[in-house]
Amino acid sequence: MSETQSTPSLSVAHLGDRLATVLVWLTGLLALALPLGILGFLAVRGMHVVSWEFLLAGPSGFPLGTAGGIGPAILGTLYLVGLGLAVALPLGVGGGIYLSEFAPRAFWVRLLEFAAECLAAIPAVIYGLFGYALLVVFLAMNISLLAGGLTLGLMMFPIILIGSRAALAAVPSLERESALALGVSRSWVVHRILLPRAWPGIAASVVLAAGHAAGSAAPVMFTASTVFTVTDPAMATPVMTLPTHLYNLVSEAVSFDHAYGTALVLVVGILLANTLSMLLRRRLPEHN
Repeated sequence: MSETQSTPSLSVAHLGDRLATVLVWLTGLLALALPLGILGFLAVRGMHVVSWEFLLAGPSGFPLGTAGGIGPAILGTLYLVGLGLAVALPLGVGGGIYLSEFAPRAFWVRLLEFAAECLAAIPAVIYGLFGYALLVVFLAMNISLLAGGLTLGLMMFPIILIGSRAALAAVPSLERESALALGVSRSWVVHRILLPRAWPGIAASVVLAAGHAAGSAAPVMFTASTVFTVTDPAMATPVMTLPTHLYNLVSEAVSFDHAYGTALVLVVGILLANTLSMLLRRRLPEHN
C-alpha cells in the first residue's frame, strides 16, 4: 500500500523538477538571445558602414553626419573616460582599501557601503544635472571636457570603490593575519600582499566602470557635448562622444545607416570591456 502511494508523489516531484529545469533553460536562453539578437541586428544594419575611414574620419556632408565617420567622437569618448578615471581610480581604490582594512567599526563600513551602492544606482541623468549645476554653472567651467570628465569621474567612483572593496575582501584572511603576526604594519600588508593579490578584481571594476561611463549619454550631454569639432580635445572646450553623436544622428534623422554603424562600434566596445572585466574577475583568489 505504501509503495502505491509513494509512486504518484515521486512522479509529481519528478515532473516538477523537469518543469523547473525547462523554465531555467528557457530563461537562460532568453537572456543569451536578447544581447545576441541586438548585436546581430546592429551588425546586419550597420556593418556595411564600418570601415577604417568611418573609424578615423570626422563627420561630413549636409546635414552633418550623412557622410564621413566618427573619429572625433571616439577620441572625445576616450579623453572623457580617461579624465574620469584619473579622478575616480585613486579615490575608488583608496576608499576600498579604507573600508576593507582601516575602517574602525563594522557599522561604519556597512553605512559607507550602503552609501556607495546608492550612488552606483543613481541614474546617469542625475549625475548630468548635478555636474551641470555644480561644474558648468556654479564653478563656471562651461560645457567642456573638464566638466564632463569630472562628472564621469563622480559616476565611476562608487563602482570602482565597491569593486575594490570586494576584491580586497576576497584575499584570504590567513594571509593578513600571518603578515600582521610577524609585526609588519598594516600599510605594508596592503602594499605588498593585498594589492598584488586583489589587482585582477580592482582592474575588473575599473574596466566595468569605464565601459559604463563610455556608454552614458546623459551626463555628457549636460556637461561636455558638442555636435561637431575639428580640433583635438582640450580641457576648456566641448567634445564629441559616441553616445551623443548617436543621439544626434537619430533625433535629427540625419542618417540611420551611420547611426547603426555608430551604435555597432559603441556596443562592441562595451561588450569587449565587459568581457575583459569578466576574465579579470576569474583571476581573483578564493575567499577564505
